[in-house]
Amino acid sequence: MAYITKIDNKEFKVDLKQEGKDFKVYLDGKEIKVEVAHEQGAQLTLIVDDKPFNVILETDDLIVVAGESYNVEIFDEQVEKFMKASTGKSEKRELAVKAAMPGLIIEVTVKQGDKVTEGQGLLIIEAMKMQNEMQTPRDGVVKTIKVKKGQTVNSGETLIIIE
Repeated sequence: MAYITKIDNKEFKVDLKQEGKDFKVYLDGKEIKVEVAHEQGAQLTLIVDDKPFNVILETDDLIVVAGESYNVEIFDEQVEKFMKASTGKSEKRELAVKAAMPGLIIEVTVKQGDKVTEGQGLLIIEAMKMQNEMQTPRDGVVKTIKVKKGQTVNSGETLIIIE
């Protein structure tokens, strides 16, 4: 499973392969062995290349590793590709924001008629047990919202239209 991970505004490509209770993690193509040594709620002890790290998952976007806090954003690689591809279409009057893969709408954060700015969150979709915020690739006005909270969507389905 490939993800784009942003840690304190630095971007990394992370690919995970589970092997029993261990994981092979490829960070920008470099292999790292990660073992989950202990898990208790939001606290983990990870063995990364034979070195232990205590990790606390404070919130969805904040982790503490060995006493240091980090802002973290994780995007499914397919969603990130879709969002980057959509930015090149900004010259069109209308922009259809579509689901990159099947998922469940967790929250719609805008209303019809709202003015939105590039990078603003539109909705949160859960796909493959990961929650991803869909953001607008350009400024505009929300013309149509075609989904609602709790709705299941298919890959390629139009979610919101921006004009």
